[in-house]
Amino acid sequence: MHTSIGGQLIRHFGPGIGLIAAASAVLLFSDSRWHHERRSPNDPKRVALINYVTVPVLEEGEAGMIAGLKDGGFADGQKLSLTRYIADGDRSTAIMIAKEVLNGDYDAVLTLSTPVLQAVAGVNVDVHRTHVFTLSTDPWGASVGISRDNPAQHPPYMTGQGTLQPVAGVFQLAREANPKLAKVGVVWNPAESNSEASTMMAREVCKQLNIELVEMTIDSSSAVLDATKALLARDVQAIWAGGDATVAPAIETLIRTAAEAGVPVVSNNPSDVKKGALLSLGADYFEVGHAGGLLAARVLNGADPAKIPIENYAPEVLALNMVARQRFQAHWAFKPDWPKRAKLIIDRKGTHEGPPPAAPPKS
Repeated sequence: MHTSIGGQLIRHFGPGIGLIAAASAVLLFSDSRWHHERRSPNDPKRVALINYVTVPVLEEGEAGMIAGLKDGGFADGQKLSLTRYIADGDRSTAIMIAKEVLNGDYDAVLTLSTPVLQAVAGVNVDVHRTHVFTLSTDPWGASVGISRDNPAQHPPYMTGQGTLQPVAGVFQLAREANPKLAKVGVVWNPAESNSEASTMMAREVCKQLNIELVEMTIDSSSAVLDATKALLARDVQAIWAGGDATVAPAIETLIRTAAEAGVPVVSNNPSDVKKGALLSLGADYFEVGHAGGLLAARVLNGADPAKIPIENYAPEVLALNMVARQRFQAHWAFKPDWPKRAKLIIDRKGTHEGPPPAAPPKS
């Protein structure tokens, strides 16, 4: 893995030193255009990949993106020199990384998550570096110049894909699993445009299903525990986790606290079932990242990002936790066909990709 000096400091020594390193990097790479012009066309493409926080969703997406780049002909260390950054879930650090990278000698910048998309897009208004993004729930609502009504209208140096979650679908599954479901809680950060988009969809489907949506807003991951307890004090029958990047680092705390009170968690993040959520309907984030990597490879091969429309891509994954189902079986039941539809199942024997194999016939 290739990591710049600024990237190493940000990754290992935290935002404080990272800010200093990033500021220094602006000076170090101020003449990046001169360096770029001196490189041979046969040299590996220099690409920066920026992730927001270390959580399963984004890790799966990053792995998928790197695999997509390789499948598109750009294996790291061969036709590609990849530098990876992570902002440790801090928006100011994401902006400092964006400044370092956009003033560096890179052929393209790849981003995962809406906060990093926004950080890079904000700095890139003056730089116009090639930018490919993925794993952004609602890039059209992120205020980065992308038209919701016209997928082809976006900054000419930027392209990518949105991943709107199947929010209505997970609420419909929850109602099927518990026909008496009438009150659902959610913890979310209103500073995240992606989370706001998902919450707005949740409000709409809850109106249709006659479910009361009880909302608790937070501004940091450390507030998740108290917000969860506040929801439980409001007698919610379930808590919905919609993929909020602030909630994600504390999702295990949320699930455990809810379970101790006898309340299940339903989610739009399939990997949450591995941490105790009852069920999830979400995107295959590796596949989303893989598609983003293939798209980035097209751009590195010369495709014009201005001519690539920004569309939604969210291949659905149903994930079920059979252990949690037994814990909550007094009020919650899976439909008989759900295990056959599920791509990810948790039971007492472990984790299964797809339905568990049938037991061998008795002799």
